[in-house]
Amino acid sequence: DPALFADERDPHPYTSADAKRFIHHLTRRLGLDDQYIQAGHDVEALDVVRELADMGAQEVSLIGGEAYQRDDWHRIARAIHDAGMIASMVTGGRGFTRQRAALAAEARIDSVSVSIDGLRDAHDLQRGLPGSFDAALAALRHLREAGVAVSANSQHNRLSFPDLDGLLDLLGEAGAHGWQVAMTVP
Repeated sequence: DPALFADERDPHPYTSADAKRFIHHLTRRLGLDDQYIQAGHDVEALDVVRELADMGAQEVSLIGGEAYQRDDWHRIARAIHDAGMIASMVTGGRGFTRQRAALAAEARIDSVSVSIDGLRDAHDLQRGLPGSFDAALAALRHLREAGVAVSANSQHNRLSFPDLDGLLDLLGEAGAHGWQVAMTVP
């Protein structure tokens, strides 16, 4: 019920007719291991793209876990683009190879946001996987080299808060066009 989000003090209350940006979950597992569960079949995923276009969506962001773990992720992204919508993606970067970056470019993905939750020590500790920071930076580099615009998203807390300035510099050097920062709360 859109009224649940309405507030009489808000001069522009949210309604479902205003929704123009959508998230399309393609898998149900994070890219921290090699197992994943595909969310739906190829035809179903493309049906969702058509339905979103019919609803007037302006942007569809592919997420997973790791959306690229689906064999058809790039075809879904291209369908989003071909339907006249902005195609974007969010990734943790682990396993986002040069080949996947080239597929993102061929699919005409407008931008990929890479999750980077602090500098190396804080990021790897929070992800529970040594090397995940370096993998995220490699994903940024591969995407930029392929001509895909990049941005970043970060969850910050007491471990990573001291890294904000350094991370801002790093993301600027990496060519990120934007950075979404959120605070992690218990």
